[in-house]
Amino acid sequence: MEITYTKKLVKEVNKWLKKNGFTTRCAFDKESDLCYSPDEDLIYVPKEYNGEPDSLFMRCLRNLGLTSDFDTITLSFLHELGHAQTLHLLTTKESKKCDVLKAMYAVALDEDDDDFYLKYWEVTDEVMANKWAVMYADCFDKKVQRLEEIISENVKFG
Repeated sequence: MEITYTKKLVKEVNKWLKKNGFTTRCAFDKESDLCYSPDEDLIYVPKEYNGEPDSLFMRCLRNLGLTSDFDTITLSFLHELGHAQTLHLLTTKESKKCDVLKAMYAVALDEDDDDFYLKYWEVTDEVMANKWAVMYADCFDKKVQRLEEIISENVKFG
């Protein structure tokens, strides 16, 4: 299923982030994937997302204890926010090691292969972001419900 994000999504998610006490902001970038940029403290929202690894991502989150039933898109946003919320827990050396491992997996494995994602989500900073997303989704149900409403009102499915 292909998803197209609207520019209004960024505005509404930024309101949600601010209301909930986060300093991280969202920006629209039609060339990137949904990702977190630590240098800018920004979550980049792409124009489109095809959702291919979604079932693997959900399985990974369930294995970490996720009990809520939020949509994968919502949990993906929380995962990226999780990077912002947990990055300070890594030393510079640990953070660079994570970057190197992910780059090695990108070269050694086909990014369309399940093994790539399974290895990628085992890297320390990805595990931390996923665990944070699971914790936040399960502990702050009403806040995440509102985020999910914002997202569903501002994406087009095609």
